[in-house]
Amino acid sequence: MWSADTLAPTTPAPPLPPVPSVPPLLVASPVSVHRLVPAAGQFGAAAAVPGPYLTNGPVTGESVLPGPATTSVTTTPVTAAPVTAESVTAESVSAPPAPRPRRAHAAPLPRRRRSSCAPATTFEAALTDLAADGSTGALHGPGGAVHLAGGLVVHAEAPGAATVGHLLTGAGRITVRQWEDGLPLGAGRLAEHLLGSGLVGAGELELARLAATLDGAQEALAQHDGELRFDPAAVPAFRLARPLSVLELRGAIGRRRSLLDGCWPSADLDRAPLLATGAAPTRRTAVPRRRRQALLAAADGTRTAPELARLLGRSTYGTLLDVRQLAAAGLLTAPRPAAVPDPPPAAVPQAAPPDVLLPPGPRSYDSSDPEVGLLLRLRAALEAL
Repeated sequence: MWSADTLAPTTPAPPLPPVPSVPPLLVASPVSVHRLVPAAGQFGAAAAVPGPYLTNGPVTGESVLPGPATTSVTTTPVTAAPVTAESVTAESVSAPPAPRPRRAHAAPLPRRRRSSCAPATTFEAALTDLAADGSTGALHGPGGAVHLAGGLVVHAEAPGAATVGHLLTGAGRITVRQWEDGLPLGAGRLAEHLLGSGLVGAGELELARLAATLDGAQEALAQHDGELRFDPAAVPAFRLARPLSVLELRGAIGRRRSLLDGCWPSADLDRAPLLATGAAPTRRTAVPRRRRQALLAAADGTRTAPELARLLGRSTYGTLLDVRQLAAAGLLTAPRPAAVPDPPPAAVPQAAPPDVLLPPGPRSYDSSDPEVGLLLRLRAALEAL
């Protein structure tokens, strides 16, 4: 044991000063501001990146943004500094923080066009191009025409579609004599005559014009073959009070076709003569009883769906929808004509073989045929080798 006088006196440790309570937002971080950079090769070595990213180097104060103009964002580097109780005063605690510089956002990317909006037929493609140019006139095809005014659809017509006259006379709003009296007035003035004489109201006339336009467009937009002709001087007999864009028209026709295919997926009944079967329905339909009885009574095996629509004074689309529902229920059918056998081939006497075989003479070709023209050009290229 060591003696007590050999031990050095123990001096007490000085008390530690109290640590001031400093708000966490005022404590400077020892890490300076860095800027993250995307991985190399993602946007390129010196390519402009879409947004103000952080880099490991010193802050230069400029951020490269894509677009027609470059927005500069200035930032102040923050360095670490020791925090003491004397540096934290009441003024620094109560002072509001400096406003952060507004971050510039990259320009929005253009929206991608949906593939379902692509034109399905040549008529739709030509109509879309004319509408994009803001054209005025009528695009005619073998199966119908669509009238444009400043790139907007104002009317459509087709040989098998219902017209405004058929709808108004079939509904009993005007008589056939009243309709024929207004026909000599010409295009553009017939609607004024009907409204001015009080025969129809503005609302029902617009409904008739819209139904006739959609009926005509349903057949016109389905044209994929045939010659198309644009007439800038064509004037429709009726014009919609609220024109439709080509995209709205194509969307409405697409919804109509979807409803028709949902009732009966085949289009064989659209142009074939219809005959009532007289059998009991196999399923319930949404066709009202009075309309069903009138349609079955008129289906005698000689009239098609567009002819039945004109006879009953209804739109072609409404009649087609009822026809497909009644056909799905087993109440309508399209009788097929009996197959006629082909006549037997006539006996052709065989020519006697010639005594001397001679090479065949030159043949005549129709150079207007594109396939023949392609073969002729191919043969000329092979002969030139």
